[in-house]
Amino acid sequence: MKIIVLLGGESAERRVSLASGEAVAQGLAARGHEVYKVDLVDPVRLVPARVPLFNEAVGERPPDLSEIPRFTPRRLAALMETLDRQRPDLAFPMLHGGMGEDGRLQAALEMVGLRFVGSGSLACGLAMNKPLAKRLFLSAGVLTPATLLVERDWLHDVAAVSEAIHGRFGFPVVVKPEASGSAVGLTIVREPELLADALKLVAGLGSQALVEPYVFGRELTVTILGREALPPIEIRPHGGVYDYYSKYTKGHTDYLCPAPLTPEQSDRVMDLGLKAHRALGCRHYSRVDFRLREDGEPFCLEANTIPGMTATSLVPKAAAAVGLTFEDLVERLAWMAME
Repeated sequence: MKIIVLLGGESAERRVSLASGEAVAQGLAARGHEVYKVDLVDPVRLVPARVPLFNEAVGERPPDLSEIPRFTPRRLAALMETLDRQRPDLAFPMLHGGMGEDGRLQAALEMVGLRFVGSGSLACGLAMNKPLAKRLFLSAGVLTPATLLVERDWLHDVAAVSEAIHGRFGFPVVVKPEASGSAVGLTIVREPELLADALKLVAGLGSQALVEPYVFGRELTVTILGREALPPIEIRPHGGVYDYYSKYTKGHTDYLCPAPLTPEQSDRVMDLGLKAHRALGCRHYSRVDFRLREDGEPFCLEANTIPGMTATSLVPKAAAAVGLTFEDLVERLAWMAME
């Protein structure tokens, strides 16, 4: 097949996207497919899988977010023209966050009739809108923490937000951007005095803040592949918090796969992961994150429609637990899209 991997982009998760996209491109090329990479920042430049996107040996480097112009419809139109000229069999989006995961890119691909790996535009949009996703989880019988949405205009009013938190569920809380992933901008606020810094961090990302009560317990994640849930993974960050650094720095987090759960607990978390995946209308694959409360009750935190595919990523680890190599995984996803 001729496959174009879409990567990079301009979200705060750009670096992770570049790593994920490179890994996917190499995995597909290893299976004999004709694979090219396109960074959405430069949508007319097609790079063969075996060629580095940026040749650091000659001084090339990925541009920082501060050097990247903001997304415009014109750039998306240029990407669609590139895809139309190249006529690939399918696209493989590996864009985390921003327009690559919130449904805008998927809507454009649907409009031009190009097959692509992953969930459609509606499911991506629903998953990225965390308050709406939570409503759908609850309607499907999947418990999820309560939520306080703090709009941008209120991020500076720390006293009002603190009062609202005390009125809803109290401290400690998790503060994170309303539409982001990879733990970008996430803070666990244990005392009201630390709330201001957490809100400032979210404001710097140009987002609304989502505030949830902190669920004491174990961190679990379930990968959905096709119509089945793979064995849960337990995540044990050495620093106690599974933040961006712990997530993408080798050796700073232990991953137990399959998670040391009772058969009943494992089956229940897998079933809830499938329910969350289906409630959003996801397809092909997703990763659903949970906290297993100390009393054994699982709470769904979110579903990721384009989960990471880096060396430390969770989806490849879950696939390996059922005997799938990384190349097996990405090729299976490609054939799912062709079906």
